[in-house]
Amino acid sequence: MRIVRNLSVQFLAVAALAPAIQAEDFRVQAQLSYDKIDVEDVDDDADVLSARGTFFFKPVPTDGVPVGEAAYIARSSYVDVVASSVELGGEDADAFAANVGYHFTNNMLFIRAGVVQTDISGDDDTSWNGTLGIVPIPRLFFGTDLTEDDWDPNLTARYAGKLANSNWYAASISLADPDDGDTDVGVEFDYYFPRFKLGAGYHSGSELWTARAEMGLPQGFALLGRVFSDDLGDGFGFTLTWRDL
Repeated sequence: MRIVRNLSVQFLAVAALAPAIQAEDFRVQAQLSYDKIDVEDVDDDADVLSARGTFFFKPVPTDGVPVGEAAYIARSSYVDVVASSVELGGEDADAFAANVGYHFTNNMLFIRAGVVQTDISGDDDTSWNGTLGIVPIPRLFFGTDLTEDDWDPNLTARYAGKLANSNWYAASISLADPDDGDTDVGVEFDYYFPRFKLGAGYHSGSELWTARAEMGLPQGFALLGRVFSDDLGDGFGFTLTWRDL
């Protein structure tokens, strides 16, 4: 039960970053993800399916930037909904979430409010969460997450930049000190080529290693593949993203 619960929450956050550089705007983004996990000490594999839809309040410009970073660079406000399903042996879990993220105009402040509803083998639960952040200079973000119950000390710093060869990168560092677990230090890095990206990450709390690659496709599509390994087991997955470019 604990494994299924952890997986259902973890994969609500699965999303892809499209690497192609285009000169069109978009307001709608849809993603479909599938992951298969070989869970340690469990005979059956876990199958995780998730879908996400995002609507941006204003058109997101993509001129001269990677499409996957365009909303971040433009500080675009949004609303999204997420649905995920986990099957592991005889257990199953469904999770639904909705979020509103808002960047204040002429202000460095960002806030996000979200709600998550889970149904794990008939056991329902609903909880609220949020993010409070600032963007002190363009493309640099500092944020902390909180739940309806309390706030465990945590901080994420993220930056997207452009190199002298005109290729883009995005990097983040996160720190979290939960009450009931080990301190987690996370590092993520993505490098954007003209038509694809390569990325990797590590989180010390669960010994999570990830590697990913994504290619831009015609008609606003992008396909990402990933492999990962942590305390729960090893796995691989795919995310198909579409934007109304």
